[in-house]
Amino acid sequence: MKKPIVALAVVCLVGLTGCTNMNIFKDTPSTPPPEPQADLEPDPLAPAGRMGANGGMSAAQIKQALSGKSWKWASPKNSGVTLYADDGSSLVEVTGKGTTTGKWSVKDGQLCESFSPAPFLPKGVPMTCQPFSGSGNTYKVGQATFTLA
Repeated sequence: MKKPIVALAVVCLVGLTGCTNMNIFKDTPSTPPPEPQADLEPDPLAPAGRMGANGGMSAAQIKQALSGKSWKWASPKNSGVTLYADDGSSLVEVTGKGTTTGKWSVKDGQLCESFSPAPFLPKGVPMTCQPFSGSGNTYKVGQATFTLA
């Protein structure tokens, strides 16, 4: 009975390591609320409804864009893949460093993330929110670029 569970866990981990950005090393300091972006196009896959308070994406649109998908990400200091699970948890693989888990939530115009301690991230990272913009299969989160994995 133990072998099938271990095999399932390995298969899940391998499948989830195609995941994306979390400002694991705080590329940017705490960021102020995002500036309105006149050139922001709404996500065509997002539900019709209100935009965020600043004219950007609403929390519901951000959640729909990320939820249940793996995203490749690249920031000035790191790159990797993150799976954003529907339940607000995440699995993060940082290229050349390893994996960790995290939690995520959204606010109008922002993605908020925290990360658990890992060998390459001994203290973890507390919940931090960053500006979120873009559309389709490419988004910008803080200084990181996300593309659908």
